[in-house]
Amino acid sequence: MSTSLHHALQALSNHCSNKQDTRALTFHRGIEREALRVNNENGRISHKPHPITLGSALTHKSVTTDYSEALMEFITGVHPSVESALKELDDIHLFVSHELSKEGESLWPASMPGQIEGDADVPIAEYGESNSGKLKHAYRQGLSYRYGRVMQCIAGMHYNFSFDKDFWAFLKDFKDDNKVSYTDLQSESYFALIRNFRRSSWLLPLLFGASPAIDKSFLPEGNDKLSEISPDTLMGPNATSLRMSDLGYSNDAQADLYVCYNEVSTYIQTIRNAIQTPYTEYEKIGVKVDGAYRQLNTNILQIENEYYSDIRPKRVTHAGEHPSAALRDRGVEYIEVRIMDLDPFTSIGMDKDTLYFLDTYLVYCMLRGDEKFTAEECEALRSMQQEAVTQGRDLEKSINFLEGAFSIKVQANKLLSDIMSVASTLAELTGNQAYINAVQLQMDKIANKELLPSAKIAQLSEQEGSYAKAMLALAEQHQLDWQAQELDHNIAKAFSDETKDSLLRQKHIEESDEMSFEVFLAEYLTPQ
Repeated sequence: MSTSLHHALQALSNHCSNKQDTRALTFHRGIEREALRVNNENGRISHKPHPITLGSALTHKSVTTDYSEALMEFITGVHPSVESALKELDDIHLFVSHELSKEGESLWPASMPGQIEGDADVPIAEYGESNSGKLKHAYRQGLSYRYGRVMQCIAGMHYNFSFDKDFWAFLKDFKDDNKVSYTDLQSESYFALIRNFRRSSWLLPLLFGASPAIDKSFLPEGNDKLSEISPDTLMGPNATSLRMSDLGYSNDAQADLYVCYNEVSTYIQTIRNAIQTPYTEYEKIGVKVDGAYRQLNTNILQIENEYYSDIRPKRVTHAGEHPSAALRDRGVEYIEVRIMDLDPFTSIGMDKDTLYFLDTYLVYCMLRGDEKFTAEECEALRSMQQEAVTQGRDLEKSINFLEGAFSIKVQANKLLSDIMSVASTLAELTGNQAYINAVQLQMDKIANKELLPSAKIAQLSEQEGSYAKAMLALAEQHQLDWQAQELDHNIAKAFSDETKDSLLRQKHIEESDEMSFEVFLAEYLTPQ
């Protein structure tokens, strides 16, 4: 264990013991889960519009769409416990699944889609006739022209996490720095967390990656790094998460964006520069052609959220406010972890132990230290992660982990040992053994790689003779499980009321627009 982590854990223990108060260990989390709607009979992507019984995708508080009309996104509120966050997510799934069953549809359980017959097979999400709705649709058209629609059907789980105000009081005392404001302390500390996350985030796809195989339609021309295990399935022989590999989210235009998270101001300026810098290949596409928008602009990024990253600093924005302006003016409020594959073996894409591990790991990243990145580290990070996600099931594989070459198994055990120290401290102070249990489960995976989700998916795909058939079977089982459950009357009424209210909110927005979309777009894209 590093000296800085040891000192921080000791100080945290003393703080909570002396005050006889563990409010500093209250964490706030919210979950975003993406999932494709598919036809129950063949697992093909749905071409039906977003169900009206689920309300407005533009304004609904917890049920919306991502890139495609068929790519659903479920959003929980902010919760002080893992259990309450999962309970809300479970309720959303139960309500949605009952509605989808009426349409002969279910939720695809995996991150990588099943059979998709090219871009024309993927309907882009619609959000109505308001200026804000047109903006969301035009942005997605831009993604279509820039990267293709099929890539945008990849689904994942995003985890939003923040520390309680009492934690910041502890950290300010621990760092003994009265000169820095709480706003600056939070921003600088969250950026330190992000740096430590990026140094070690290769561990998460190893432990939770569940996309070692893809349907051949995703890469119809094949790939020399993948093996064909059946006429419709390609497999990475030792892959853990093809979703996080170059075969998943990839972007040549963003390859030169040098974002290393050493300074808040530098991060903001890098992103802002990207949304104002033209890119030659995008200029060839055009913006408005034959009266229809192909993209919002021809710059490296249309908007800030187009920047692909496995973790983001975040701040709740005001209406019309750009994310970078919110960060600049009010600092970092929370972080968003975007690296996680869906767990196809669970009906909601994740389980309690996954979230407890994430909580523990993020505390580790916060307390490990605040060393800045060197240029060499920044350069090495991407290749390190790519090797880990494509070779991770070969635990004896040697990789350069920044501090030298070690086997994946040795480095994983070393990192998990440090994370277990954090779990032990959290468990001792809170009396909640779930932290230790969650980390121990991950240690067990390294001891027996057949327990890795990627290994289970690989085995199941081979048994079924097809990745798509294996995932469809899981989708069918999850749908049967949902149908066997009754939704609580009060929860059903709350969803029904929100459905109606969301449709009214969309109607109000559409009726309230007073400017043309062209003027609205020009104002929206004006630097703040």
